[in-house]
Amino acid sequence: MEKKITKEQILLSIINAATYKYKLINQKLKSQLLKHHITGLFNRRYLLIYGDNLLKRYNTLYIVDIRNLRTYNEIFGYEIVDQFLKAVAQKIKTFCGKECLLGSLDLGRFWILLHQKEEKEAIEKALSLVEYLTAKEISIKTQTKELSLLLSINVGIGIYPKHGKNIEELLTNAEIAADRAKYKGENTVEIFKEDYRQDIELNLEIEHQLKFAIKHGTLKGEIFPVFQARVNPVNENIVAAEILMRWKKYSPARFIPVAERTGLLRYMFDVLVENSIPVLKEIFKIRPHLRVSFNISPVQLKFWNDLKESLEKLKKADIPLNQIELEITESGVMEEHENIIEKLNSLSLEGFKIVIDDFGKGYSSFERINRLNIFGVKIDRSLLDGLRKADSLQSSKKSVKFIQNLIAFLKSLGYNITIEGVEENEPHLVEIFRKLNVDEIQGFYYAKPVPKEKFLQCLENWEKLKRCKD
Repeated sequence: MEKKITKEQILLSIINAATYKYKLINQKLKSQLLKHHITGLFNRRYLLIYGDNLLKRYNTLYIVDIRNLRTYNEIFGYEIVDQFLKAVAQKIKTFCGKECLLGSLDLGRFWILLHQKEEKEAIEKALSLVEYLTAKEISIKTQTKELSLLLSINVGIGIYPKHGKNIEELLTNAEIAADRAKYKGENTVEIFKEDYRQDIELNLEIEHQLKFAIKHGTLKGEIFPVFQARVNPVNENIVAAEILMRWKKYSPARFIPVAERTGLLRYMFDVLVENSIPVLKEIFKIRPHLRVSFNISPVQLKFWNDLKESLEKLKKADIPLNQIELEITESGVMEEHENIIEKLNSLSLEGFKIVIDDFGKGYSSFERINRLNIFGVKIDRSLLDGLRKADSLQSSKKSVKFIQNLIAFLKSLGYNITIEGVEENEPHLVEIFRKLNVDEIQGFYYAKPVPKEKFLQCLENWEKLKRCKD
């Protein structure tokens, strides 16, 4: 006789089935929460939840940061970049084998846990990873074609427990190291140092004080110009001067990178121009034909209207624009944002003289520079290192021949040539550049950066002293 199933048993079976299905769904959702939505790798949440236990097995954390990913998104679109990230993840897996645990932090950043005996070994392994990942282009297949994309990365390293007593602290410090590696250029590795955290804290304090001064209108009383003369070495006449920004609270090396990164430099530049105008009028009374330069940052070109408004103040004050130079670094000209060539050329059409600063410090694209209406070039001081060891132009050193040929080439293009960084104890360099008919020398040999009162005195007494120093 068949046993009759009761309503209660049917109901219990339904509840058990629903409970089991709920557990499966919950497990799937939990798994999804711990996986990166593009690469399928364990994500930041997973690392933070399980990381302290993982540190019993692993002691080294790498942060692999892909450079220029935003540019790839803009050029190729998100679908291609998603494939690119998956391909990079696969290459890292191949490199690591079973030694590593790999995950994704966010768009363009991976984390790798592994065990290394010492810092030196961790750095060498990271360098090998960089070489492996960047040696060949990564191929991405689309519906219509196959793309080959270059990979450029930075790697930050944190080692437990030296650089973090738990996974959260270790992750923070490894990311700081990855950010620091970016400053060294492409395909670089950096291990965390405590100084980096102190730098970040100081940078945050500088940013706070800048924002406070801007908000409360006190910046005008805190920002002031100093002036450094540029001298023709042939006749030792002062022909130009560079206006340098100073802030009463911090050195330029500290505040300018923060101001650039945050975009606050545009407010500081506006105040600098405004505070320089009365001095410029005094300068032109003494030396009517003197050229004066301001530094502009590529970041300022992103805030185009603000830059234009600041420079318009010179025009409204009847400052002759054809005596105002705008210096931008060579690396800045190489940047690809917002039609930089067109913007600089438009400033040239208004009368400003465009000067390439730090020329030769990094990668040069003469094709790109040739599209600019350039007045002058300032050769970076790093190119003088070889000359410092040479006695004369007759030296057979390659560095001497190089600088000779470079100056000859730039002069053939009609550029005004300035040499930066000639120090007080380097008269032999002055003599070399005199013979090469360089237009200007800027450096402590002739002049240090000085406040407006001292600079005006230097202009008055230049024929007598031929120097401008404290």
